[in-house]
Amino acid sequence: MSEITILSFAGFREKFGEQNVVVPSDGATVLSVLRAFADIVPVARDELFDGSHLRGNVILMYNHERIDAEDAKEIAVSDGDEIVLYPPVSGG
Repeated sequence: MSEITILSFAGFREKFGEQNVVVPSDGATVLSVLRAFADIVPVARDELFDGSHLRGNVILMYNHERIDAEDAKEIAVSDGDEIVLYPPVSGG
């Protein structure tokens, strides 16, 4: 059974918890894992998604590399992978 770890930081940590584990379906992508995560942690749905689309201002890291919402659709996950979530940066 494969497991993907999702780590949350800053304001997301307070809302989602520091660490969650998702067991993806075969052929899962970063995006599908995040959708499954939102099913487990319902508050994540509004924070991460705008309808069915991943919000472009959420900061995503996949296995220590920054990715964007478009990349999340394409990247296939493997057992032991890590997705890190940071809320949008605000201020100026």
